[in-house]
Amino acid sequence: MRILGLIVEYNPFHNGHIYHIQKAKSLAQFDYTIAIMSSSFVQRGEPAIIDKWKRSQLAIEFGVDLVIELPFVYTCQSADYFAKGAIDLLAAIGVTDICFGSEDGRISTFVDIAQAIFQHQDIYNEYVQKAMKKGLRYADACNQALQYIMNKEIKTPNDLLGLSYVKEIIFHQYPITPHCFPRTNAYHGLNLQTIASASAIRNAIRNKQDFSHSLPHADLYHHCDLFQLEDFFPYLQYQICTSSLQELKSYHMVDEGLENLLYKHIQSCSSMEEFINQLSSKRYTRPRISRMLIHILMKNTKNDIHNAMHVDYLRVLAMNQKGRQYLSTIKKTCPYSLITNLPKYHHPALEIELKATRLLSLLSSHPQALIQEEFSHIPLIQS
Repeated sequence: MRILGLIVEYNPFHNGHIYHIQKAKSLAQFDYTIAIMSSSFVQRGEPAIIDKWKRSQLAIEFGVDLVIELPFVYTCQSADYFAKGAIDLLAAIGVTDICFGSEDGRISTFVDIAQAIFQHQDIYNEYVQKAMKKGLRYADACNQALQYIMNKEIKTPNDLLGLSYVKEIIFHQYPITPHCFPRTNAYHGLNLQTIASASAIRNAIRNKQDFSHSLPHADLYHHCDLFQLEDFFPYLQYQICTSSLQELKSYHMVDEGLENLLYKHIQSCSSMEEFINQLSSKRYTRPRISRMLIHILMKNTKNDIHNAMHVDYLRVLAMNQKGRQYLSTIKKTCPYSLITNLPKYHHPALEIELKATRLLSLLSSHPQALIQEEFSHIPLIQS
């Protein structure tokens, strides 16, 4: 049996994602297609523009059989942690193949680099640490190490994520075959077209432009809550201004004196955009800063995240009848608990997931309904 795995955010779900699903499924005769999807917040450090239930329903409508939640503790992290969580959970649910889009488009590139890092781990890690001590960002330090050991580099966001996926497979010897194909558009290009970048579509949605030709069910975005990081700024101001330096320092990702910068700039900035610009630097990227601010908003301490990182469950967000059939076949052999009902299982990562939903509910026109959905959502979608 061959099971296709897709690692997705669908922020928002657009025509490029439909192409991705179709292209991936054309690689072989797969029995089932499983997507693991970011929940309330995405890896670049923003709230998902619409809630996870609507995004997972769209995935089922356009060819996915089963949608599993990628927990917040993996999503709101660097590419390596994001990939580690996604690949581990996909392996646990029995995925045999994964497929992702990339700027490079050649799976051999990622396999060769991942194998070289695996074979030269000590040299690679030492070089990365030295480069970071000189003030380089982690991604830039990794690229310098790659150039040192094999004269190659990976720079674009999707290629960096793709490399992280392949590294996880090789380092842990998961029985998963990776595939990739070239992306059809620029990853952050702002031109609206039939297959446009998620950045372009989010920009069009926020600016009330016509985006109907770029994604299915465009009317959905005119009749539901749209979530933006900017709208959390008043809550962030309160959180930082009422916390001590020691409290700020305890929050996840507040490292190397960033608590002092947070205090320094919070009073003088009038927007989230301005605040992020003030905190970003050669050392810290905008997504890194954005992720940190979300953890501060949620009051996630370093210990909270550490204690939640070993996820031993698979939470189902949506499934069709085929997906339900697959869950029935693996129920006795899956090493992790399969969850369709939140109150029946307890884990620190699920407590943080609920905190993420409560944070998102601050921007919702129906906050109680959004929170209640965490407890009462029925994942089966009749097709």
